[in-house]
Amino acid sequence: MSDDAVKPPVFGGMQGEPVPQVDPEDLKILWRAQQELQARHPGGQVAIGSELLQQICKPGADIQALGYRASLMWLLTQIAPEQFIPFVKDGQPIDAAFRAAANIPAEWMEPGIVRQGPPFDVNEFLRLCHET
Repeated sequence: MSDDAVKPPVFGGMQGEPVPQVDPEDLKILWRAQQELQARHPGGQVAIGSELLQQICKPGADIQALGYRASLMWLLTQIAPEQFIPFVKDGQPIDAAFRAAANIPAEWMEPGIVRQGPPFDVNEFLRLCHET
């Protein structure tokens, strides 16, 4: 059996490498599209394909980095909901939260590897959310 048969596919970059920054507007588009899709399929697990994201985001957008950064923002809503709630208005993150998620230094994680905490500095993320 080849090594490729037992290794999960690589998503994004190599473990520990920085995740590229993305355009906050593209991140907002992805977030809202995911929320709309989830609302149409309550209780189900949904995902948006990369081809659709390439159509709705700006040309040249790094789709893998966008997806990863959106998942980091979602993770924050799960692990620190009380700290994140000031950055939500009418059920959606405010622009400062999208800017923070788009620009916070973060690392790619390796699939299947358990970490002690998220791959970004939560306190720095919250500090960036306070900036206008």
